[in-house]
Amino acid sequence: MPIAQCKKQKIKFDAESFIQYLLPLQKILLTTPALNSRGYRPLKMTFEDQLNALLFYHLQEHESARDLVQCMKEDDFAKNNIAPDGGISLSSFCEAINDRGLEQLQYVFEEL
Repeated sequence: MPIAQCKKQKIKFDAESFIQYLLPLQKILLTTPALNSRGYRPLKMTFEDQLNALLFYHLQEHESARDLVQCMKEDDFAKNNIAPDGGISLSSFCEAINDRGLEQLQYVFEEL
């Protein structure tokens, strides 16, 4: 199956404009419970990486996790500002989003 190309960003971001969306979270993230690895391997995504990815996903109206991960590989802004350091595979991304960070996400929503 051919890999789809990353669609053009619906909203053009630069690092400064994207940070504006994150400003309400900065104070909350200081007191958010830590996201820890459940094993000996370090996490591929921090909780902040997860929030960045979720925000970017919804602002850009991506169609799937595959679409977002592809964009994090190809789009310069997403690669440098959204993707975790070193990038991330689709399976690791889905595992992180689906299985980790619920306690932290609930805390953030309650604080907002």
